[in-house]
Formats: sequence, structure tokens, C-alpha cells
Amino acid sequence: MSIAADQRMGRREFIALMAMMFATIAFSIDAILPAITQIADEISDGDTARAAWVLTSFVAGMGVGTFLAGPLSDAFGRKRIVYAGAAIYIFGAAAGWSTSSLEWLLVARFVQGLGAAGPRVVSIAIVRDLFKGPEMARIVSIAMTIFILVPAIAPALGALIIDSYSWRAVFIAFILFSVLNVLWIGSRLNEPLAVANRRPLRIGLMIDAVKQMFANKIVLLSILMQTAMLSMLFTTLTMIQPIYEQVFDRGDSFPYWFGGVALLSGASSLLNAFIVTRFGMRKVIT
Repeated sequence: MSIAADQRMGRREFIALMAMMFATIAFSIDAILPAITQIADEISDGDTARAAWVLTSFVAGMGVGTFLAGPLSDAFGRKRIVYAGAAIYIFGAAAGWSTSSLEWLLVARFVQGLGAAGPRVVSIAIVRDLFKGPEMARIVSIAMTIFILVPAIAPALGALIIDSYSWRAVFIAFILFSVLNVLWIGSRLNEPLAVANRRPLRIGLMIDAVKQMFANKIVLLSILMQTAMLSMLFTTLTMIQPIYEQVFDRGDSFPYWFGGVALLSGASSLLNAFIVTRFGMRKVIT
């Protein structure tokens, strides 16, 4: 199945763009991992455990933003919410770059997470606008495979930036990454959600949708499963850099160990892209 005829980009470019939008969150988390020690030394009295909250606060902001981005994009269109999310994300990154307090850095990271939820949630919605069923799952799997390259290289890129400049320079990289995404989607992707298909932003409708969602046992089970898996993932991420540095004495080579693990994870996404269209999503998940 090809991409909709009213879109200017081809299928491969579309997948690459979606992978970049998915990668906003991974890049925002993984690129800052090598900076935790420097952040601890400079503004957290050497306490790496407190400095690691820069990951937790980002995830908290992303969680809040996820609830808002979907309904807003249904009401106002996909691209507008991407732009709004990018603006919030860039503001948070700029605040993180300029602050000299851990507390304000955590606030800035929360704002970053709030903004990053826009591109992440809307990218999935865009795929659903243009593709259906197993083809949609295959597009997401291929995009996720490309996206896995970001966690593989982000810590090494972050370490390079930090070694060349300082941990604050990582926030400049966040801004440039977001600007690139906005320019790409603004110049190459037509709005995929027609005005006729938009849903008004009404609290009553949102509450009704939430009730319907939790009334569906399969959806509820899926939410619980994904929550458990993401909890394991983000718990690991908050501890991973200190573990490699303090337990295994691999602090200097940490970005490369992390990248190797990410590449192994990417292999499973690539395999999933090939088998999901043959066996169906339910069987693959089971």
C-alpha cells in the first residue's frame, strides 16, 4: 500500500520522518545520560541519584502531555499540535541550558517532556490516519527499527558534545533536533486529518471516550501491559549510567555498551516488521 496521493512525500521518506518524530523522546533521554555525573558535580553536590531525576522529571512531563496531545490533535489537526509541542519543548530546552539550579533544571526537563509528547503521540495518529490494520503495524515497526538507531548513537553523541563543550551544550542539540523535525514536517507533510474528520474538544466527549476505553477489557489489559513494560524501561534508564560507572567500572565506555544493547533491541523490531503482516498483531503480541 502506498501513501495517500495527496501527500508530497513517498513511503520511505514518510517512514523516516515518523522515525525522527518517534526519536524525540529517545534522544531527549539517552543523549543526557552521559551528562548525569557532570550535572551532579556542578549543581547537585556530587549526588548522582538526585541528578538522575532529570530523566524522571522528563518522563513525568511526557506522561502529562500524552493525555493532552491526542485530544488536541483530534480537534485542531496533527501539524498544529506538533508545532505547539515543539515550541514548548524548545522553551524547556532553552531553560535547561541557562539554569544553574537542579530544581529549575528538573522543572525545565518536565516542560521538555510535556512538549515532546506532542510529536510522539501525533506521529502515531498520523500513521493511523494514512494506514490501517497490519500495514499500519508494519509501518510503525519499520519506523521503530530506524528509531532504535537513535538510542544506539545518542549517548555517544551526547558524550562527544559534553567532552567538547559541556553538559549544557546537549540542550542546544535538543533545540536543533526539534527545529529539524518542525522544518521537515512543515515543508513535506500535508495535514493528514481533514477538517471534516476532526472531533470537537469537549470535556463530556473526552470523559465518555475514557469510559469506553476502560470498559474494553482488551484495551485495559493492553494499557496495564504497556505500563508495566515502560515502568521497567524507565526504571532501568534512570539507573543505567551509575550502574555501568560504579558497578562495572565502565563509565568511560558506557555510551558504547548502551549503544550495543540498543542495536540488539532494534533487531527485534525489524523481525516484528516482517512477521506482523503474516501472523497478525494479536498473535505476535501473545
